Amino acid sequence: MSGNRDYTRGRVILVLVGLLIVILADHFHSATFARNSGQAGVTTSYSQLDSGACAPCGAPCRSDE
Repeated sequence: MSGNRDYTRGRVILVLVGLLIVILADHFHSATFARNSGQAGVTTSYSQLDSGACAPCGAPCRSDE
């Protein structure tokens, strides 16, 4: 067996980290992510939050309180 290995632990980890960075960059710049986070001009539950809401999800307060 020779000491020259193509798949060293450091190279494998470096490639995996590189792939993770590419995947996350693509994810955060996708139209679906922008739409789901309310940044594409689409009305979502986050953009409908009311300042007078009682719950973090935007649910209205009960009238008897």
